[in-house]
Amino acid sequence: MRLLAGGLVVAGSLALTLAIRPLPSPLVVGPAMLAAVAMSLVWWPRARPFLAAVTAAVGVIGATCTLAWLVAPGITPGIAGGPSTYVHTVAVLTLVTLTVRWAPVRQAVPAVGVAAISEALLALQIMHPPPSGLEAVAVTLFWSVGTAGATGLGAYLRALDRRRVEAVRQARRTQRLQLARDLHDFVAHDVSAMVIQAQAAQILLDRDPAEAAAALRAIEEDGARALASMDRTVRMLRELEGEGASAEPLPGLDGLPDLVRRFADAGFPDTDMRIEPSGPVPREVATTIYRIVVEALTNVRKHAPAGSSVAIRVSDETGAVVVTVADHARDQALPRLQSAERAGVGLVGLAERVGALGGEFTSGRAAGGGWVVKAVFP
Repeated sequence: MRLLAGGLVVAGSLALTLAIRPLPSPLVVGPAMLAAVAMSLVWWPRARPFLAAVTAAVGVIGATCTLAWLVAPGITPGIAGGPSTYVHTVAVLTLVTLTVRWAPVRQAVPAVGVAAISEALLALQIMHPPPSGLEAVAVTLFWSVGTAGATGLGAYLRALDRRRVEAVRQARRTQRLQLARDLHDFVAHDVSAMVIQAQAAQILLDRDPAEAAAALRAIEEDGARALASMDRTVRMLRELEGEGASAEPLPGLDGLPDLVRRFADAGFPDTDMRIEPSGPVPREVATTIYRIVVEALTNVRKHAPAGSSVAIRVSDETGAVVVTVADHARDQALPRLQSAERAGVGLVGLAERVGALGGEFTSGRAAGGGWVVKAVFP
């Protein structure tokens, strides 16, 4: 399509030039047609590495032919460049714009300089008889305004391209960080369940081999799920480098029942969940709610005493979707897993994600003991 459009431009320019009688000098028509052809070809992406060279060549040829035309004997008064000069000017200005936008700076500067001289000399083709002295200088300076405008336009487009590339790079970086947080949330949840099941299997191994075998099967399922989460994360990271996008959706509200069931089977049977939103929940919010529940349940496994009760609620309150996860210890037993020396990044990452969606995130100790995680989405 680009080559076809370029061919139409060249054909139209040639037809317009040939319609003039008498015909302008070949020193005027030839460089104009060459510039039109070059302008048409440089839109082809494969020609962009040669853009600066093409612009410089068009500038050198145009300037040389214009000077030769000026000193050639027998220039007929009243016969100047005509439409050829304007076609030549438009082509050179287009080449200047594209060169400033796409060519490397070291190549663009000399190429644009040569093209600017050529474009300034074109002003002498539209005056007959040819001017001399101060008048010629004034006309060429005025004609150079177009080159200044083309250079400014090319610089502006170059800046937009740079911003777009930077925006894409920043978006990919943000997605990588988000995937890292997802990996922490989902895999840490399954790995913590594996640790607890392994502890239970050690206790049950002698007393109840059947229950120990069930715990080992649960460890196998959680391990497979953790591997699947890591595989999906790695695949999505690769897709950020240019491969096809994954059609596999992230878990949302529909994944909560299975998540809570596995959590209850892993040693917290007194777990209650209610999902009561009155309307559809946006996908981004539903995915974030799932991640909040995953992180909260993972922390319950790590820090809550054995036998703690857990309540999970997703409801509507005054036009907002509210999710709460609260645990309450039934006794003063020690936590089932040792606490980490440093606080994790899960809750911090969730607070940032909820804030990005315009919501509010809080977490802390409950009045009657235990821990409460709450998020409100407008």
